Amino acid sequence: MSAEVLIASHLRIAREDLAGARQLASTGNRNAMYLCSQAAEKIIRAVLTSEGKNAGIKHQLDELVDMIPDENPLKPGLRAIQDLTDYATSYRSPSPKGRIKMPPSKLEFERDADAVEAALESAAQRFGVDLDKPDGPARTPGPVR
Repeated sequence: MSAEVLIASHLRIAREDLAGARQLASTGNRNAMYLCSQAAEKIIRAVLTSEGKNAGIKHQLDELVDMIPDENPLKPGLRAIQDLTDYATSYRSPSPKGRIKMPPSKLEFERDADAVEAALESAAQRFGVDLDKPDGPARTPGPVR
C-alpha cells in the first residue's frame, strides 16, 4: 500500500476511534479512554509513515513518538498524547490481581480527547487529508518540515 493511502487511512480510522471514544464517554463507559488511545496511536503511525518509518508491532506511544525526528512540527502535539499508552494497556485487560481500572473523570477524558483531536486536525491539514471523504490519498504525504 502506498504511503499516501496508508497515511490517509490511519487518520480516517483515528477520527472514527475518537468519535467512538466520545460516544462511549457520554455513557460513562470505561472503554472510552482505550479507544481514545487507539486514535492517538493511529495518528502517530500516520506521521511515522510520512517519515518512511515502520514501527512494527510496538504500541508504546512514547517510543513511537521518539522515532519521529525533532524537526517535525507535529511532534510536540504527539508528545501531548503519548501518555495515553497507559490506557491502551491497563484498560485492555484486568490487572494480574483481577482489578479493573476505573475510568478517568469526565474532565480528564475531555482534556485528553481534545488533545487527540488537535493532533488529528494538525496531521490531516499537514498531509492534505480530507477526513470527510471516505477515501482518497494524502495529498502531501512526505515528511513535514
